[in-house]
Amino acid sequence: MRIFHTSIPVRDPKRVAQAMAELFDGATFDFLHPGCYFVTFGEPGSLIELYRKEIELHPGEPGEPCELLDSDSPATFTGSHTAIQVSADADRVLEIARAHGWRAEVHRRRVFRVIEFWIENEYLLEVFPPEFAAEYLAACKLVSSSAPRGGIT
Repeated sequence: MRIFHTSIPVRDPKRVAQAMAELFDGATFDFLHPGCYFVTFGEPGSLIELYRKEIELHPGEPGEPCELLDSDSPATFTGSHTAIQVSADADRVLEIARAHGWRAEVHRRRVFRVIEFWIENEYLLEVFPPEFAAEYLAACKLVSSSAPRGGIT
C-alpha cells in the first residue's frame, strides 16, 4: 500500500510550501486551485497539497467531482494530522520550525520518539527523522506481529 498525497489547510500556503520543501528536500508547485500549492517529496507521485485554510471539500452533485468551496469561518485547529518520515535529523527539523516561528518539540510515545511540528502553530505534522522512524517502524512491526488476523475483533 502507498498513500499518494494528503492535503493540509493553512493560512499562508506559499510560505508553508517553501518550509515543507526545505523539510522534505522537495520542490513546490502551484496547485490547480488559486492560492494553493503542493510539495513533492520522495518517490514520484508523493506530495502534500496545501489549501488555503478557508477552503472546504464538499461532495459534488451525483456524477460530479468534489468541489472546493470557501468557508466564512475556518477552524483554527483540526482533529486531523499527518505523520511523515524525513531525511533531515532532529536538530534540522527543529531549526526549520524555529526559523518560521512554529512550535516543534520532541515527544516520546511510549516506545518511539516523534517531533510534533506545528505548521503555523495550528496543524500537527508528526515528523520522524531517520532515528525516530526506525523506532516507530519497530513498534509497528511488533504490533503487526501480535495483532489477530484481520485486525481488531
